[in-house]
Order: sequence, then C-alpha cells, then structure tokens
Amino acid sequence: MLKRLSFQMRLVAGFMLVLTIVLASILLGASAFLKSRVIAAKEQELIRKGSDIAERISNARKNNPSDARLNLILNELDTYLDARIWILDASRRPVEVSIGRTGMGMGMGKGLGMGRMGPGRMKGTVPPSADMEIPPASPLRALLNSLDPVYRGEVLSQVIEHPIYEEQMVVVGVPILRADGKVDGAVLLNAPVAAVQDFLSHIYLFAGIGALIGLLVSFAVVRLFTRSLVQPLRAMQDTAAAIAKGDYSARVEISSQDEIGELGHSINGLASDLGDYMLEVGKTEKLRRDFIANVSHELRTPLTVIRGYIEAMIDGIIRQPEQVSQCQNLIKTEIIRLERLIQDLLTLSRLQSDKIAGELSPVQLSAVAKHVLNLIEPLAEAKKITLTNQIAENLPSVPGNRDRLIQLLLIFLDNAVKHSPVGASVHLTLDQNGPDRIRCIIQDTGPGISPEDLPFIWERFYKADKAHQRDSGGSGLGLAIARQILRLHNAQVRVDSRPGEGTRIELEFPLAS
Repeated sequence: MLKRLSFQMRLVAGFMLVLTIVLASILLGASAFLKSRVIAAKEQELIRKGSDIAERISNARKNNPSDARLNLILNELDTYLDARIWILDASRRPVEVSIGRTGMGMGMGKGLGMGRMGPGRMKGTVPPSADMEIPPASPLRALLNSLDPVYRGEVLSQVIEHPIYEEQMVVVGVPILRADGKVDGAVLLNAPVAAVQDFLSHIYLFAGIGALIGLLVSFAVVRLFTRSLVQPLRAMQDTAAAIAKGDYSARVEISSQDEIGELGHSINGLASDLGDYMLEVGKTEKLRRDFIANVSHELRTPLTVIRGYIEAMIDGIIRQPEQVSQCQNLIKTEIIRLERLIQDLLTLSRLQSDKIAGELSPVQLSAVAKHVLNLIEPLAEAKKITLTNQIAENLPSVPGNRDRLIQLLLIFLDNAVKHSPVGASVHLTLDQNGPDRIRCIIQDTGPGISPEDLPFIWERFYKADKAHQRDSGGSGLGLAIARQILRLHNAQVRVDSRPGEGTRIELEFPLAS
C-alpha cells in the first residue's frame, strides 16, 4: 500500500510513525516511572505514620488506655491517611480496625458483622475480631502469615492484591515494640492503589492531549519540510524528462547547497555534457557526410576524365598520334592523382589507428628541417619564392618517427610555397623554446586565411576557396594528416593568419624524457 503513495506522503508517514513511537515510548516510560515514584512516596508516608502509630500505641499501653480511646485515634488517622489501619496483637490477631468516620473514598463492603457501606467505599470484608477463629487455609491467614518480617522487628512494605478488600493495595506493616525491645504486636496500614491510579489517569489525560497536539503540529511541520524536499526533486524529474526528449538547454533551479543542491548541479552538468556531446555528434555526422561526398567527388572526377578519354580513343574520335599521346598523358596524370588520394587516405587511417606509436625514437629536427628545405627548394625556385631559414645549432633530439616528421614539415612548407604568390617569401625558424621544448615556425607572405575558415582547416577535404579548385593538385587531406602526426608526437600547434598578411604556423615538440 505504501508503494502507491507519493514520495512526500511516504516521508510524512515515516516521520510521523517514528515520532509516534518515540512519544509513546516516552509516555509509557514516564508513566511507569511516575507510578513507581508515587507508590514509593505513599509507602514512605505510610511507614512514617505507621511508626508514629506504633509508638503511640506502645505509650498508650503503658498508661492502660481504654479501647474507645484507641479506636477514636485509629478512625482519625484513617481519615487523615486515606488508609485502613489494623492493630494486631502478639499472636497476629486483629484487635482494632479503623472504619473511617466519613465517606472519604474508601470503606468496607460486605463484612463479617459490619454490613454494607456507602457507594465509593472499599469493597471486601472486615477482619474478624480477636475471639474469632481464623481458618488456616483462609486468605486472611495467608496475609497474616506474610508478616513474619514485621514480627522479627522489621518494617514490611508491599503492593498486593488484598484478600480482604479485594483490590490492589499498598500494605505496610510496622512492629509495636515493648520497653524491652520485644515485638508486642503490629500496625498494618492498607492503602488502595486506586487513588494512585486516579491521580495518574488525570496526568495521562493531559499528557495524551499534549501529545496529540504535538503530533498535529509535527504533522504540519513535517509536511512543510517534506514539501521543501520534494519540490526540488520534482523539478529535477521535469528537467530529466526534458533532457530525455532532447531539450539539452533545460536546467534545474538550485536554491540550496546541500546534497539536493549537489544533485541539481550534477543534473545540470549532465545536461551540459549531453548537449556538447550531441553537438559533437552532429558535427561528426556532418563531417562523415562531407567526407563521403568529398571522397566520392575526388574519386569520381579523375575516373570520369579517364573514362571519357578511353571511350574517345575506343570510338575512334581521337586518332591522331599527337592527340592519343596527349590523352595518355592526361590519363596518367589522373591515375597519379588517384594513387595520391588513396595513399593519403591509407596514411590517415594508419595514423588514426596509432600504429606508429611504438615506432618513436630520438630524431634530430634540425636534420629533418634541412632535408625538407632541400626537397621543397625546386618548387620555390619555380615560383621565384625566396626560401630562408634560421636553424639553431646543437639542438637536442625529440622522440619521433623521422619519416612522419619529414612528411609533417613537407606538408606545411608545400602549402606555404603553393599558396604564396610569385616573388613572395617563406621563412623557417627552428630553435629551443625553454628547457624541454623545440620550436619550429613557418612564416609565409601569402594571401592568408579568413577567420571564418581558420577553425576548419584541419578537416578532411576542407578548402578555404569553397570551389574545390583542382589546379593545386592536392587531395585536401594534407592538414588532416598533419594533425594526426602532431597528435602522435604530443606536439602543439598554433596558427595565426590574416587575409592579405600571410600565415604563421608555430609547432612545439617535447624533448625526450
């Protein structure tokens, strides 16, 4: 049944159940303690008064008082103590019994020779007189036999179901001592526990009313408290549902810094991460589609050219030896383009699979840079581009793959020369930047890259001219390959470029540890 309740109601029910158990335990413990204390106080009072009565009787017997005088004293004390007083002789026979003078909440019921008393009196029987024989198996005899400690000179106090008055009573026995210290009888005081129960019942009533009021107030406070807990959880539930539907901008309003507030921060962080992830997924999907489209375009164009020339030669459209030779040269050029594209795709795939990660060894970057400058020099001379360098001597080696580092610098220098106008300049700087880095800077004076294109230059087949011009001869994969080579060498790259001012590429390689 609890499973069908809301979380808030289950919290309220749990709090109220615990509170009720605690209050009930406190009330039960307090009532038991209070009852024992009240009965103990009553016992002490009866012991004091019984001792006083015993002393007075002892003194009265010395002066030989009349029985009427003793009976009058007992009846007065009966009224004062709210207890029945028995005077027993040395042989444990009752010689005097108080009967009370007014209807004071206790009295006799059906007695042996006493008759009925008024309502509200104690019920039961009056002890027999001294000249009456008490049967050995009677309840009265059992009560008198339990007074052995009193007749040994001790004070007896006990709570029993009284065999004469037929109710639970506090029974106190005090010995009457003679001048020589011997026991000459006993004073037996019988006080009903009903008076204590009546007193306690009033306390229980007021305590119960107070507990009920406390429970009602606690219910209101607990309901308000649980509402303050549940409302943020409901807001988080709504936010989670919105995130599940694709609304990654949904956020939880956080108003506390406790565990619930931390949970809200976690949900907001999850929503932000999911939003970023889905954005990256969208970008990746777009790149995948663009990659497939670009690969299809790069493959289809040379294949279309090759097919067209071959069909022309087969159909006899091209017959002249000069035309046939020209077509063959064009077909060869497109085949070389296809081979280069396929080789670049294979290289990029191999770099992405980290297959050269275990092939790193100490490499002198200065030697690599000089070798690449020698390779690129004919291309620079063909475009009348000034190729300069500033390479520091005695540079420490870096962990790397020499062939890949040659390929890396060749990509950047080839792009710098290829995209620079005739008569421009390209400069390479290689030095040590700090105690643990080697820096390589390639600076050209070409047309530069626009800020809109700069973030995408590392993507496959991306070309800043948007027209996919084929006269450059590139596959569009150079910088994508360069990025993978940099990643595998734990190198960093920074590109600064402004349209009309050229491009500056700064590479940093870590030294071998």
